Amino acid sequence: ARARRAPAPAVEKKGSAPAVEKKGSYRERASTFARSASASASRRASEASKAASEASAAASRRASEVGKSITAPPKPDPNAPTRVGFIGVSRDRKLVVWARDADVGLDAGPEAAVLSERFAALGRKMVARADPPGWDDLYETDARPRGEGGGKLRCIKLPVCDLAGTTSYVVAFGAGYPVPKAQSLCERLALLLGPMVECELGRDADGARNTSAHAATPEGCRRLRDVLEREIAHANSSDQLQKVSNQVEEVRAIMEANVEVMLDRGERLEAIEDKADQLSKATLMFRKQARSLKRWHLMNQVKWGVAVGTMVTASVAIPIAILAAA
Repeated sequence: ARARRAPAPAVEKKGSAPAVEKKGSYRERASTFARSASASASRRASEASKAASEASAAASRRASEVGKSITAPPKPDPNAPTRVGFIGVSRDRKLVVWARDADVGLDAGPEAAVLSERFAALGRKMVARADPPGWDDLYETDARPRGEGGGKLRCIKLPVCDLAGTTSYVVAFGAGYPVPKAQSLCERLALLLGPMVECELGRDADGARNTSAHAATPEGCRRLRDVLEREIAHANSSDQLQKVSNQVEEVRAIMEANVEVMLDRGERLEAIEDKADQLSKATLMFRKQARSLKRWHLMNQVKWGVAVGTMVTASVAIPIAILAAA
């Protein structure tokens, strides 16, 4: 029988790694891929967050530029007109119909004409502005006195968008008129005139449908103007009440200031009383300490007197006694 040959030992090929090393390399590559994917996802998330923040900041800037919201003053200006002077309806920045105040609160004369023209010019200026996504606000100030047609004016606009365009409702009023009432008037105009404006602008002079029209028919303008004149008269019907209300607010502000002064005065008086009590207590303490110090000085004087007297007596009596004994 032929002798069986022992199997030759397995020789590892050059460049080949053991199975354990292969498993380790797979795990390392998987972990490296996971780390790179996580870093890439984090980078994309940070870039997206940065882009979102930049877009939000840009939107905020645009909103602030177009006057998206109305910031009302804490109270109406008593030196400004207190009436609504102009209201209008525009379509795509083109004035369709408007109405002015028949009585701007002044006697007939150049002052009334100046104030009426200022109201109308401010309203047309607001109509020409780009329609924002929300409320729009505009101011105008004249240094002349109120009796000469001057004073601060304000104008607000409420745009309502649809598929065909934008219908805006404009109200110009004096800064003495309450802003919430002006906003309520603007919203009421939008509710009342919205269907009417849509109906009148959608027809030509012969009654045919025209969805691209930007002007109403003469009959439609008359109906819309009647509504505007009625609304502006209703808004200005409480002018005297508003004046009285403004005066009441002024008196109330003065009384509140007086009450604050009285309270401050009372607080100062209480502080002075507290300081007086502290000074009185300090005075009593000082008096007690002064008395004790005086007694201490008297006792020291008595002690020193007794000691000196004793020493003098002893210095005199001892030699006399010695002489007598001798």
